[in-house]
Amino acid sequence: MSDETNTDDDGLLDERRRRLLGYAGLAAVGTGGVAGAWSLLGRDEPADPDPAPSEPPGGDDGEGDDGDDGDGENAEAEEPPEAIPAVVERYAPDLYFGALEKWFPTDPRAYVVDSADGPVVDGFRALEEYSREFRETGSPPTPTVFYRVVEAADGVDAVQYWFYSVFDQFTVNFHWHDWELLQVFLDRETGDPLLLSASAHARGTPNNEFLEPDLADGRRPGILSEVGSHSSASELNEVRPSFERLPGENWRSDVTNDLLGVAGDLTAPFAYGLPRGEGARLPFVMPELDGYPLYDHPSLSVERDDFVDERVTVAGWRGLPTPPDDLPLREPGLVMTRSDSDTPADATYALEPMGSLPGAIADFVGPQLSFEFAIPGFAEDRFASHITSVGIPWEQPRYADPLADVTDPAHRRRIDGESPSGLSNRVVGRVRSLAAGSGGELVGVDDDVRDALGDAIAVSRHALPVEVAVRLASEDPTATVTREGVFGYLGVEPGEHLLVVDGPGFAPVAQRFVHDGGTYRAGADGDLTVIPAEDAGWIRGDGRDSGGIARVRVTEDYAGVVYDGEPTETDRFAVAVHREGRYTVEVVDAEGRPGAYRVTPETFGDGTETVRDRVETGKASLSRTLRDELADLIDLARSLREGPDGDSDGETAAGSDTNGDGDANDGSDTNDGSDAVLDRLSRAREEAAAAVRTAERGDGEAANDRLAAAVSSLEEAIELLASGRVREYDDADAAALETRIERAIDRAEVAIGTEP
Repeated sequence: MSDETNTDDDGLLDERRRRLLGYAGLAAVGTGGVAGAWSLLGRDEPADPDPAPSEPPGGDDGEGDDGDDGDGENAEAEEPPEAIPAVVERYAPDLYFGALEKWFPTDPRAYVVDSADGPVVDGFRALEEYSREFRETGSPPTPTVFYRVVEAADGVDAVQYWFYSVFDQFTVNFHWHDWELLQVFLDRETGDPLLLSASAHARGTPNNEFLEPDLADGRRPGILSEVGSHSSASELNEVRPSFERLPGENWRSDVTNDLLGVAGDLTAPFAYGLPRGEGARLPFVMPELDGYPLYDHPSLSVERDDFVDERVTVAGWRGLPTPPDDLPLREPGLVMTRSDSDTPADATYALEPMGSLPGAIADFVGPQLSFEFAIPGFAEDRFASHITSVGIPWEQPRYADPLADVTDPAHRRRIDGESPSGLSNRVVGRVRSLAAGSGGELVGVDDDVRDALGDAIAVSRHALPVEVAVRLASEDPTATVTREGVFGYLGVEPGEHLLVVDGPGFAPVAQRFVHDGGTYRAGADGDLTVIPAEDAGWIRGDGRDSGGIARVRVTEDYAGVVYDGEPTETDRFAVAVHREGRYTVEVVDAEGRPGAYRVTPETFGDGTETVRDRVETGKASLSRTLRDELADLIDLARSLREGPDGDSDGETAAGSDTNGDGDANDGSDTNDGSDAVLDRLSRAREEAAAAVRTAERGDGEAANDRLAAAVSSLEEAIELLASGRVREYDDADAAALETRIERAIDRAEVAIGTEP
């Protein structure tokens, strides 16, 4: 297959050739860089026709006819190897790998076989032979990096370093063959490096980039490779061979990508940024083919030890009750450099021209492997496959156009002054776990209130114990993995999309959304929440026989919003929550009318799901929810009261189910007369119960009168708590109650403004 630059017309070829050959007369700059110094040009990379295919290392590959009839004529016709341009040698990177890495950069020509479509690199053969040689020698076979020099913009050239690995095994994809890319953009006049861009591997994921890196005094770029996937990040702060997304007290970040507000007060670089972060616990997946794990496949001669260590490998995500938080942290491993690098190394690599490959290889082949994401549906989970395939490098846009692989708008503007709109079409978010106990993050609850509430707080948010996968199921599906819970997508086309979060030991989360361009923060203002599978309860709702469902919002009393988005399926939703929490489910129907209802641990009973076959909206729905929220609030007030009387007066607790019909009573028997705040709360609940009855009869005006009376009683309760004259509650108790009372007032006011 030919290099696409060979399709240029002869005039353009001659012009480029004259310009590039002029560089041959320039002397290489010493330790400070090179001034466009292609000291010897056997071929000028973007312009000259493809060379004859070179023989794979080690001679005849033993399979098929390589075209040599044995008389030595081909060998005599071969040109001497080209000298490596000085600029390529100067910036050849130091490569840092993780301790669990199995597939290092090598030469794919060793695995070429003949086929009806020409010479191809066979996935089976590549994996088998590479693994066998690695086992026998204990060293990476034929370490090789391929290079290419391409004009990027007026006065700017890109030195491309391409890395081929025989296999990719990761947490969101796996496939035969793998190509990664580092680009060093240089000012042609001064030789100064302008930008490093290291490929993030996944389609639609921002690269890890560094603007104007300090590579003085002969320093080379450092590249950190992600275990298994080989996605890359620059290592420039010299803190240690690990990726630092944010600057520290004594170092700067390893990327200069744009800082974005992701969720809440969290700001993070819009970069993939996962490679070799030693603090991350990342679960890998064992690839399967025809129902066999690859190491057991009858047509493959590979062993279990040829794949990523089983200590970090999860056989299957479904069925795990909890996340595997005992995965070992990642550690640094082998270092690979050029032989003249000052960096201590375990292995050295050869540099080969990328232009030698298109004539030697027509394709990279192997049966497709897939990764399955669980997607929550209304009645049952559905599955969708995902794969990120390697493709052929010289057919990719970035091969001829280096700027196609620059993903930060400011970086792109620095190179050619352009900023394509797609670079600003982003989707970002943070994933956290909702777990039992009050030790995690809560919304609007300080430490004193946390202590006062005690066991009333059943669940709270925590950082992920392991990273999870996020799939963007649009027209061209792709997947990425979180890094410290954060994820990001680039170049997301305007329109409707489905976002799925799935991880080992977690119930899956899905959200539909419409992207209008710019930066979209997924979930609840950037936050998405996952639940350990063993604790998950499914809230399912169906609005097809009522007013439809356009949006769903699920809020836990203290942990905050755990879901906010369009339903996964038309007019039906399924949201996983922690069964110990207490939630308000808010819905908006197709006409924009709000509705709500409560879900508590009692709602689930002994089961793991609660289903509303008919989700209703309107004034009655909201009034009913207000009544139930006030019942819980009265119980909370009683539990917080100081003094020995508490609930010992024997009276019925507000909101208890005295009729056994699954519905709370109307609150008429709740006032024990011993607490002015509790008295106001009880009155408010009586008014809310009356509003339910009148709204159900269709009398909206009377319902509003009742709701307004409820608001008045709630406002009086806040005034009493703020006055400090209520001896039953200390300051922390008062703060805990005020937050919940204000929320009830908001609910009542929404109900007043909603039609019956």
